[in-house]
Amino acid sequence: MMQSSTVQFSKLRAVTTSALAVVLLALAGFGCGATKPSGASFASVLIKGRTAQEIANVTAQVFQEEGYVGGSMKGHPMVFQKEGSRMTDIAYQGIVDTHYGAGTVVRVKVDIVSAGAETHRLQCQAYVVRNAGDGFFEEEQRLANIRSGPYRALLNKVADRLK
Repeated sequence: MMQSSTVQFSKLRAVTTSALAVVLLALAGFGCGATKPSGASFASVLIKGRTAQEIANVTAQVFQEEGYVGGSMKGHPMVFQKEGSRMTDIAYQGIVDTHYGAGTVVRVKVDIVSAGAETHRLQCQAYVVRNAGDGFFEEEQRLANIRSGPYRALLNKVADRLK
């Protein structure tokens, strides 16, 4: 009986250790985004010494050069869109629907937030949109932070042009 208790305790300890490891790995997955403001966790860059309008103008230029349309500064956030790739269509619409013409749109919402004395944070969040433009069936699906690389690169390009 003593041996059975020891075996059960060892199994319990192994399960507990495994569960703790999973939790720690999940927390590690948050990376630097865990310390940023929620709006900046996907992609953001700090820009010093420029006005919000200057930042907005360069942001619109950079996104338009990359094939996006939209970006009016009148409404916050600025919204840019472009047609999703064939692979994005298949991933989000399925092979059959894509074959029959269903497509996706990549939508990026960009905002300029004051971050103190003469500093602004340019931040964005990207979405894949099914049935874009359909008032009833349109569905935005937020991209995970792990997929933020191309959008960080766009924001960095804006910051580089403003230096």
